[in-house]
Amino acid sequence: MSRISEIRALVQNGLYYLTEHADDEAMQDGFDIYDVESGILTGKIRKTWPKEQKFEIIGKSLDGRAIGAVCRFTNGGKIRVITVYEDQSK
Repeated sequence: MSRISEIRALVQNGLYYLTEHADDEAMQDGFDIYDVESGILTGKIRKTWPKEQKFEIIGKSLDGRAIGAVCRFTNGGKIRVITVYEDQSK
């Protein structure tokens, strides 16, 4: 199973959480938890940090905006979303 498939499966099963920082950043850009879920479930991995097991995922929010999320696998087998932002890169 690919890494994005593993991440999506955990998110689909509710085995993820947003850090306080990620929640704050999402709200500042007008995103909510459903936008973050949509972004991960529709997204692709753009960047990885293998040592830290971190992944940058770029997808679409519910209103169609590009949303970025940086997340990592936890020792407990969940996904921790570290930060969220509106992706402006072209």
